[in-house]
Amino acid sequence: MKATTLYQSLMAALIGAACLPALAADLTEGTVISAANLDQVKSATFEGHTIASMLTEKMEWRIRNSGWKLTLAKPKKVALDARWVKASKANEGKTKINDATCQVDGWKAGEPFPTIDAKDPEAAKKIIWNLSLGSLVGDVSSVPSFTQLLIDGKSGIHAELVAEFTRYNMKGRLTGNATSIGDDNESVRQLLFFKAPSEVKGVGTYTVIYDSTKVPDVWAYVPAVRRTRRLSGGAWMDPVGSSDQLQDDLDGFNARPCWYPEYKLLGKRWVLAAANSKLDVWNTKASSTPEKYPTLDRAAPYWNLDDTFEPREVYVVEAVTPSQHPYSKKVLYIETQYPRVHYVEAYNRKGEFWKFIELHSYVNQKEGDVRTVALDVIDFQRNHATASLIDVSTWRTNFEAKPSDVSLTRLESAGR
Repeated sequence: MKATTLYQSLMAALIGAACLPALAADLTEGTVISAANLDQVKSATFEGHTIASMLTEKMEWRIRNSGWKLTLAKPKKVALDARWVKASKANEGKTKINDATCQVDGWKAGEPFPTIDAKDPEAAKKIIWNLSLGSLVGDVSSVPSFTQLLIDGKSGIHAELVAEFTRYNMKGRLTGNATSIGDDNESVRQLLFFKAPSEVKGVGTYTVIYDSTKVPDVWAYVPAVRRTRRLSGGAWMDPVGSSDQLQDDLDGFNARPCWYPEYKLLGKRWVLAAANSKLDVWNTKASSTPEKYPTLDRAAPYWNLDDTFEPREVYVVEAVTPSQHPYSKKVLYIETQYPRVHYVEAYNRKGEFWKFIELHSYVNQKEGDVRTVALDVIDFQRNHATASLIDVSTWRTNFEAKPSDVSLTRLESAGR
């Protein structure tokens, strides 16, 4: 080959190489993704995944339009409760959904369907049953104090409520000598009441969820008249107090699976989620807003939470609601390694995007449960949000308790 030809070939190769797109960079832990740098980092990778592939359409929209910022963190391996793992493995091939009775035949405790085959026509329904029956919430859990902040997107916090929540599992128990206790028809008891401010103190609900097709029984206590009133069977779809959150939105999904007529598995993907959240979300001893809520954004729209977000693999399940539900559907992003919701998209009856729900979780390895540290329910149509922040230091799980500790009598005594 002549020198001129060799030179021309070499130059062509160099020019061609120069025209190739630059290889995407690897981002480091601690990188903050925001509207200012989103376009620059979308093609970059973190822990083997591109940023673009870990942001849903609504997540990217939030970053661009409502000041949401995500600080990257390396994923942590979650140590699951050995009792739960054993109970879940025992269910392999032995459980079956019974639509007629709204039960999972053969289930005693743990995750009823430890292996999910995406090609299974019942895959989405099995994922939801895993979430309903197999979530790592403990046999009994008590949140003696959490604050529910009502936030206007223009002016900020306009109400600071304090409440208490207790959940008692009558079935699927992993402690003690039996997997079930009490009336065989009962599944879960829940108690929620407000402790402050004075105008709502004592207002609360007591809920019994059944292991059947029966809708839950819900009682409300109104201190002003010292009366307990039984609510309609659709109370599970009602808002919690004056918040943006429905009873059905507790931990992202708080319904018996058979109350929803249809589920669709839209796929499996990776997202950035606060699976190992910061714990200092509410300083009960502080007086100023920045000190009380150190992870809450101080700029409009005021509801964004500062946290670390790590790559997590999730199932994407569309849950079609009953006709009387305020939502037409919910799209749930559910952890694949254990039953846990990271995000929810809720749509109104016209099919329009309405609310975005994000959960910040904490894995309590000592007690074997996974806890909600913060829950943000954002109503984008109303430009309003409800942020529930937990005083994690007071949270208790699997302590000595009886079913009567979570009862109508307890609700009435709390309200007096």
